[in-house]
Amino acid sequence: MKRLITILAVSLFLLSSTALVFAKDDSSEDLSGVEIVGDILWVRPLGFMKIALGATAFVISLPVTIPLKKVDEAKEFLITYRYYYYFKRPLKEM
Repeated sequence: MKRLITILAVSLFLLSSTALVFAKDDSSEDLSGVEIVGDILWVRPLGFMKIALGATAFVISLPVTIPLKKVDEAKEFLITYRYYYYFKRPLKEM
């Protein structure tokens, strides 16, 4: 048990001491590999969940938007914008 705690502590120390290596330089416009991986593994899956929540909100709002003839606007706001942001934009555009 002591060995496992020691290994975890040393690993945590080594990972935290290299955090400055991944700091972004403000003068560069390119995304680093870490940011691209974060976009693929974190932002895009969250976007999928947001699109699912937007679709649910769209279906729930239909009784209000149909009589007002605002279905297309609601679909654009709740589903389409999110879809284009999370799945159609290139990785280098955050």
